[in-house]
Order: sequence, then C-alpha cells, then structure tokens
Amino acid sequence: MVYVVICLLLIVCIWTLIYIFRLKNDIRRIKRSLEKIKEMDTNMRLTTATFDSDVMALADEMNKVMDKQRALQIENDRVGREFRQGITNISHDLRTPLTSASGYVDLIKSGLISEEKSTEYLDVIHHRLKSLTALMNQLFDYMQLIEGKNEMNFEAVDVCHLISEELALFYDPLTTGGFQVTVDLPEAGVQLIADETQLKRVINNLISNVIKHGTDFFSVKVTQDGLIQFSNRVNEVEKLDVTRLFERFYTADTARHDEKTGLGLAIVKGLIEQMDGQIKADLKEEILTIEIKLKPLTKITLSQ
Repeated sequence: MVYVVICLLLIVCIWTLIYIFRLKNDIRRIKRSLEKIKEMDTNMRLTTATFDSDVMALADEMNKVMDKQRALQIENDRVGREFRQGITNISHDLRTPLTSASGYVDLIKSGLISEEKSTEYLDVIHHRLKSLTALMNQLFDYMQLIEGKNEMNFEAVDVCHLISEELALFYDPLTTGGFQVTVDLPEAGVQLIADETQLKRVINNLISNVIKHGTDFFSVKVTQDGLIQFSNRVNEVEKLDVTRLFERFYTADTARHDEKTGLGLAIVKGLIEQMDGQIKADLKEEILTIEIKLKPLTKITLSQ
C-alpha cells in the first residue's frame, strides 16, 4: 500500500514539474514575443503553448491592450499628419497676403506708378490685411476655445431675433452672391438657454461659411423646440467629407482662398458644446444641412 502511495506521489510530482516547466517555458516565450513586438513594432499577436486558463486569459488581455495601443498610435499618426498639414496650410495662407501686401507697398514706395495706381494698390493692401486679420482672429478664437478661456454667461436668448439681426448684416454679401434666401422663424420667437455673444459668433460663422462655400440656395429654419437648421447648396459634393466637417484644419479642395483656415466650423462645434448643445451635419445630394440643438427655456431654469 505504501509503495502504491509513493508511486502516486511520484507521478503527481513528475506531472507537476512537467506542468511548471511548460508553464515557465510558455511565459518565457511570451516575454520573447513581447520583446520582439517592442523592437520590431510588428502586428504579431501573443499565443500560448499551454492550455492553462490563466495564462491564456493573460495573453488575451495583453493582446487587447496592444490592439488598443496600435489603434491609438494610428489615430495619433493621423492627427499628427493633419496637424502638420494644417500648420503648413495656415502658414501659406498667412504668408500669401503678407507677401502680396509687401509687394504693393514696394511699388508705391518706388514712386514709379501713378497716383491712381497707388490708390488702387492701397485698396488691395487693405483687402489683404483684412484677410490676414480674419486669419489671425480665427487662430486666436480657436486657441481660446481649446484652452477653455471662453467664459459662458448663460441667459435666455431669442434665437430668432439674433438670426434676423445677423442676416441683416449679411444682406449685401448674400445678395451679391446670388443667394436665394429662405427664412422660417416662428413669429413669437424661440427662447433658448445660451451665451448670447457666443451664439452670435456661431451664427455669424455659419452664415460666413455659406457665403464662402455655398451657391445660390440658402435656408434658415428654427423650430419651437429649439432646433436650428442652416442649409445650403454646395459645389463639388464628391470632395466634401461631411463626417470630418467639424475637424480642426479640415478643408475640402473646393474654393480655397485667403480666409480659409479650416477652423471656422471647429470653433462653431466647440462653442455649441460649451453651451451644452449638440451639432451635426448632413449632406443629401447637393444640400448641406448643419443642425444645432440647444436647450429651450421651458426645459431648464436659469439658476441651473
């Protein structure tokens, strides 16, 4: 009987040693695989030679962590490329009006052109400097936004009155641009909880965006429950990626000009979100619709 027990214990010990050896060997293999993945930056996945549930679970979790890191790295690389391209575009857009204005200044200073031409060139310089100021203002606004320096003063705002005022300011550009403007605003007005100054900036940016990139058709609609819609027809629809419309530095290839940084709609999105609202874009055929949802006065108190 003792002999049988000893044999059984010996078998158990041998089996345990073999199991431990295979387990340690598997752990060493996982370690070597991790070192290889770290050094070569490959997409290799960790596998196990044992059927131990804990080791298999560990390898599976490590694979998930590596998958997440790879996804983050890919996203960081994409954002980095877009950021560098955005900086390149902005640098170009800043340099262009400066170079142009500097050239006209040199011509005027040379004294070789007529007074009439000097006046014409001064107008060009003035336009170039206005373009440069617009670019710098957008950059400043965006930096203020991402640094959280925009203090919100929430109050009841009549969005219909605000839109009517902004449309009046843009009457000449919309008319000369050949836009057929349709306005659908409730006569009684719509009270929303927002920062009036920042909401005015949002509306101003959206109308400016329509004038820059839209053609002939422009519609503004406000519903009683606080839904704001800006719709306009766009050119070269195939070049517009509506899913990226609110990304910083995103610009379609259409109608590139001096005042385009790709920050306008990113600023709009940031301001709306800071006012606890939502914004989205939709493109159907040639009609781009930007939809904003803010909280109506009836659903929130100013004390909140």
